[in-house]
Amino acid sequence: MNVSELLAYLQTQQDEATTRAAELRGQIEHLTAALAESEARLTDLATTRKSSRRPHQQEPNPIHPRRTPPTRTS
Repeated sequence: MNVSELLAYLQTQQDEATTRAAELRGQIEHLTAALAESEARLTDLATTRKSSRRPHQQEPNPIHPRRTPPTRTS
């Protein structure tokens, strides 16, 4: 292999590596956006879950406390 063939080979390798790097950057951008959407959805779901539980939760009534059933002993 002479010098001009070696330089051509190296140029081809560099072009392929540049193309692959650009493809990977595109994938990273896509995955970053998808991750941000999923994290936002998780935040929304957590907020909805917390806010929907509040009205259903009741504080114990000190006048009529909840009674636990008696336990049986053998």
